[in-house]
Amino acid sequence: MNLRAAVLVCGVVLSPAALADPHPMSSGATPAPVTDANIAMVAENLAIDIGLRTASVRAAVTLENKGDATSLVVGFPCAVGVDAGAIDPPCKLPLAVTANGKRLKVATKKTKTQSHWTWPMKLAAGEKVELVVTYKAPLVNERYSVPASGMGLFAYRLTTGARWAGPIGTLNITVDHMHDELLYVSPAGGKREPGRITWQLKDHEPTEEVLLIPYPRLGMAVATRAGAKTSAELRAKIAAGDVEKAKLEALAKEMAKDGPELAKQWLPTISQVSKVPLPAGDRVDATIKESIELVKAMAANAKK
Repeated sequence: MNLRAAVLVCGVVLSPAALADPHPMSSGATPAPVTDANIAMVAENLAIDIGLRTASVRAAVTLENKGDATSLVVGFPCAVGVDAGAIDPPCKLPLAVTANGKRLKVATKKTKTQSHWTWPMKLAAGEKVELVVTYKAPLVNERYSVPASGMGLFAYRLTTGARWAGPIGTLNITVDHMHDELLYVSPAGGKREPGRITWQLKDHEPTEEVLLIPYPRLGMAVATRAGAKTSAELRAKIAAGDVEKAKLEALAKEMAKDGPELAKQWLPTISQVSKVPLPAGDRVDATIKESIELVKAMAANAKK
């Protein structure tokens, strides 16, 4: 699957008339066949943890060769120089790749227009291979001392999964984050809880990217008011009710009041900057409602 992840961190100006100062950054990609391959991805377990300054990714995929013995080159884009960390992650980023537990040697290849991390693979007829790729990409935004606080969009590209043969048999996705105040989430069908979104998809031919678009100004309000430094700490604090009820109740009211207007102003800018389709209005409305209900549930469980 040629899954390419990108984080777009956008500076937010508090004036409603000037909400965007876009700044793109990338958290990397999931492996894809660089050369053509008649190999199926029968399963993928994708885990993404968006921290304050880095995004950790672990993609564990099961590849199955349903044809004759074959060789292929697998990889995904990276960047050097001034582009590093903007559209693609830096090529100097430490990258760990294993196939059936054996460490693979990764090379950096450069063409006139693009650099890639690549590694060769061979699969016998009928062979299955457990491929695991892990890395931690920096979140870079010079306008913010804590880059994640300026995040306007997080995207992980799923739609290029057609590079593997057939649909993904089983696709499990977990995104841990500190942006519960969301205007939009995709793909459809995700289950939300404080600091986490999960998807369990079968025979999936991806038509949408993984997208998280936070409220501008309010995007990390729950985590900030809870004093959480990681998504795991946020989930623990919310589960324990270790946050002030009045602050969460006020936040839910503010989200309900400002959400529709913020979506109207903010989403066209995010769409233009990130080159993702403008989210459908009914999906945005549903996400805003879901975000408000999530914060209200946190408030109901608060002990302070």
